[in-house]
Amino acid sequence: MTVQGKSNRSQAKLDLQQRQRAWLAEVVAATKLKPSQIADAAGVSDTTLTRLLNNPEYKGTLSQITIDRIKSTYKLPGPEDYAGTRRPTLLGFSEAERFDPKREKGELSRMVTAILQARPGVDPWRLKTNALELSGYLPGDVLFVDLNAIAKPQDAVCAQVYDWQRGSAQTVWRIFDPPFLVGSALDRTAYKPLLVDNERVAVKGVIVESLRPHRLSATR
Repeated sequence: MTVQGKSNRSQAKLDLQQRQRAWLAEVVAATKLKPSQIADAAGVSDTTLTRLLNNPEYKGTLSQITIDRIKSTYKLPGPEDYAGTRRPTLLGFSEAERFDPKREKGELSRMVTAILQARPGVDPWRLKTNALELSGYLPGDVLFVDLNAIAKPQDAVCAQVYDWQRGSAQTVWRIFDPPFLVGSALDRTAYKPLLVDNERVAVKGVIVESLRPHRLSATR
């Protein structure tokens, strides 16, 4: 390999490392979790994350397995989804936020933990939208999403809407009415139909269970 070739390869690795470091910093900011907490939930080594974030002399990069696990756990686009050196935009949490029972207290946390143990393939989210109110899901409810389930007509689902030009994506909650996702709200004009094309719009999971916190308080 020529000197020029080695230089290009070194620069490419440096660029990759910088993108991954910026991405990881954005994951920390978006989740409001410590790197060790992110690593624990995703099932990856915490030293892999902390070295990349905190040690400027560290020359390593994240493996694709580590990236994929973090993306899957927190429903975030990866560093490969960002263009050039532009600051990445992470997946929007405007309609829901991931529920972490380790950060919660009380009966709700215990019930969520019990459901996760009984259903190891589901992901808990706290709803923040009225998009499913006519289907019985209200803001504040904890929804359990089966990421392996295949959506059927009229299922309440979790989906992602991508903006590839901006390198961003948003998580939305809708009713699957093939080939569209539609809102189930009193104000039907607030949620326009989304065509599921598996490029710009893709279903990620099906809601299989839910909990409503105020009901727990009422039974105490």
